[in-house]
Amino acid sequence: MQRRNFILTTAIALPAFACSSLKKFEVPSTKGYVVKSGASRFGVPTPFRGVNPNDLKISARDTGGLLSTFEYTGVEKTGPALHRHFYQDEIFYVLEGAYLFQVGQEKQILGAGDVIFLPRNIPHTWVQMSDSGKLFYFLQPAGKMEEFFLKMNALGSKATAEERDKIHVECGIETVGPGISATDQTPTSLSLSNGFITKSGRGRFGETTKINGASPNDLKVSGQDTGDALSIFEYTGKEKGGPPLHVHPHQDEVFYVMQGEYLFQLGQDKHRLKSGDMIFLPRGIPHAFAQLTDLGKMLFFFQPSGKMEDFFRALGKMQGPPAPEQGAKLFEDHDMKIVGPPLQYGE
Repeated sequence: MQRRNFILTTAIALPAFACSSLKKFEVPSTKGYVVKSGASRFGVPTPFRGVNPNDLKISARDTGGLLSTFEYTGVEKTGPALHRHFYQDEIFYVLEGAYLFQVGQEKQILGAGDVIFLPRNIPHTWVQMSDSGKLFYFLQPAGKMEEFFLKMNALGSKATAEERDKIHVECGIETVGPGISATDQTPTSLSLSNGFITKSGRGRFGETTKINGASPNDLKVSGQDTGDALSIFEYTGKEKGGPPLHVHPHQDEVFYVMQGEYLFQLGQDKHRLKSGDMIFLPRGIPHAFAQLTDLGKMLFFFQPSGKMEDFFRALGKMQGPPAPEQGAKLFEDHDMKIVGPPLQYGE
């Protein structure tokens, strides 16, 4: 049996860090849930152009309208028309393949692990350049994008231009030009005048943060970019184990597994997640996870941001688990509460 974890080891096993009551924490809006690989939040598919899976993963109903997320699986070299969202920022994380993005008049090629932030009101589009590809993307706030995809799929390929335009207007989207081709030869820009790109293997502000001095934990989108509404991280696990059972009283936390296998605990329930699986952990409910494989990778995010960016910065300065009192204070100082030991798991 292995008992390692990347934040605290023996420290959190002590009864002094247990919490007998969680009444003071806010009541969560949802009980939490798992969306398995290839599935959508409510089991309703909304494929782009009828063939490219575009699955809802987090609904506006889960976040009070503050956030929605989708997983797009491209099976053809295509993309949307040049458009803008009046009320939302859009964020794309490239999971697989190569994509050409246009923001205003500037173009950038993105590959696996790259993130692009597209501000509201700025015309943008993208096209898949590889034969296959996959994206995980965010709408913040959620707006009416769920309705948009449902209505567009209900119309089907026989919809008139007027019908499509009407749906765009109703959902806060304006089409301002044609899409781009996968064979586009326009030179790419060195940087973006609007929005930003966080490249694979790098943090948002060039920071290098490693958990236990070994596992990279890169900030991809900061609360500074989102009005403190959202922080996005990429964790590359180089060792088994995970954090102690803990509570966020003011934040929802979401994990999307990209590589490896993980065991999650949410309240009294336990779930095994593999590549493509996602779990929504609501505020106020104790949770923990353990990496079961030697290597693992996850995209994870907090809504709202809270103090989590500073928490990981502080944690990254430590070469090993903190002492018991130091660990408890680290959590408390960043608006969290340790309520139990790390998950136990077998080899």
